[in-house]
Amino acid sequence: MKPIPAKILEGKENGVFDTKIVTSPYFSTLFHFHEECQINYVVESVGTRMIGDSVESFGHDDLILVGSNIPHVWHNSKEYFISSNHENKAKSITLFFHPDKILDIFSQFGNVKTLADFFQLSKRCMRFKGEAKLQIKNLLMELAEETNVLQRLTLLTKILHILSQTKDYDLLTGAGYTNTYHLKDNDRMDIILKYIFNNFSKEILLEDVADMIHMNKQSFCRYFKNRTQKTFVEFVNEVRIGHACKLLTQEEYRVSNLAYDCGFNSLSNFNKFFKKIKGSTPREYRNKLILS
Repeated sequence: MKPIPAKILEGKENGVFDTKIVTSPYFSTLFHFHEECQINYVVESVGTRMIGDSVESFGHDDLILVGSNIPHVWHNSKEYFISSNHENKAKSITLFFHPDKILDIFSQFGNVKTLADFFQLSKRCMRFKGEAKLQIKNLLMELAEETNVLQRLTLLTKILHILSQTKDYDLLTGAGYTNTYHLKDNDRMDIILKYIFNNFSKEILLEDVADMIHMNKQSFCRYFKNRTQKTFVEFVNEVRIGHACKLLTQEEYRVSNLAYDCGFNSLSNFNKFFKKIKGSTPREYRNKLILS
């Protein structure tokens, strides 16, 4: 999946910030990046999101900040694309804001070091939680409906204040992550990622995927790791474990069924990778969810 540069605020009246509400049968699968930071609140939808080198399942009430020029995509579960009556819906509210333009404006009124430090940290991307998540999503929904310019600026300032002060978040991308995608790439990554996202629950052979984009195994492994900063096996297992974490939020779901429903060929193999990626066993992970 080749990320492309997107022009988000170009041509807008102020070019500083804007909001967007998406309501459709499914989200666009376009893998892209842009100079603007992006806060995305998933009102309704499920699937897999890829942000930089982070691959996780997402669901309703997911609140994520994507930093400047970090490739990202929200890809719905395959049920969304095959539903004939569109019972599945995808709704999100997004705020885009240009960090450099924000700093230029606010620097006229005082020191902006705290905000500048936050924009730098935002390149690690964030998943919000707790009180900060509640406050941000409420302000975001209010901002998306507001038409008065002064009120919109006030709401934006409140959101930026919370963002620059809160510790209620988890960082998503690795400390050393950099955008290594090349615009001269063709659509090979698009083919690979969509195939993984749609087929992770069954066996995926490296040889088959390499053949899909007309590469031998060795060339494919180098190509894939250069683009994702993960080996192919690591990437597929993270997609599977991310889906397992989503299933563990369903109290009626039996842990013993997880391995095979997520594409692992044995329970022991599943438990090994789950603990490696999440730092706990599936049962321990569910217990933490219950207590939190």
